[in-house]
Amino acid sequence: MAEAGRSLKRFYVVLGLIAVAGIALIVRAATSGPGAALVLADCSGPPLGNTPARGQALGPDSAPVHIVEYADFECPLCAKFAILTMPDVQQRLIPTGRLHWEFVDFPLQQHVNSPLAHVAAACAADQGRFWEMEYALYDHQDDWFADSRPDRKFRDYARGIGLNADAFQVCLTQRRHWPTIEANRCQGEKAGVNGTPTVFVNGRPLPFTPAFDDLTKIVDSIAGTAPARTPAARR
Repeated sequence: MAEAGRSLKRFYVVLGLIAVAGIALIVRAATSGPGAALVLADCSGPPLGNTPARGQALGPDSAPVHIVEYADFECPLCAKFAILTMPDVQQRLIPTGRLHWEFVDFPLQQHVNSPLAHVAAACAADQGRFWEMEYALYDHQDDWFADSRPDRKFRDYARGIGLNADAFQVCLTQRRHWPTIEANRCQGEKAGVNGTPTVFVNGRPLPFTPAFDDLTKIVDSIAGTAPARTPAARR
């Protein structure tokens, strides 16, 4: 009886070890696969390596008006702004040479798929198509934000905007631009950003999300008198 009891105990120990190993494999697959979520680092500690913050820019550095937009690809208000307002900014304000616009990554903690979407946009930027990918991500936001494998959707968007799909896939799988995205987010936190979209005009935060008419008035009011500036909200 004692031997039977010991054998039964050994059986349950082995069974438990198998279960633990199985759980570990599942967790590993979920956190390292091609569609795995990225975890945001704590920005309150020491700087995250030596990677500098760097946004995606439109318009000349010498423009008298510098606008910095901190945005999250899962943010509905960001999507509305990008779809309704940014086309006019790109077509009607940027060509005047009076406005320098910078998009800066600010993925929010509660948005699980957003970090990988930011990587996808940065990978598109490698091929000169950041703004096309930005629009695609926002336009299809409802399709990927809750998808367990958003990377598949991102590949579809990459093909749709004419990217080299193989190069894009390598970039996305390697999470190649994640350090820059983290640096951008931490820069935003240090500048006081706590929600999206947050817009800075020549270093000063706007208390509202501007419509195109608001932006036109801002550019008109500043461009006639202000000297050229370095990029805003670099703190």
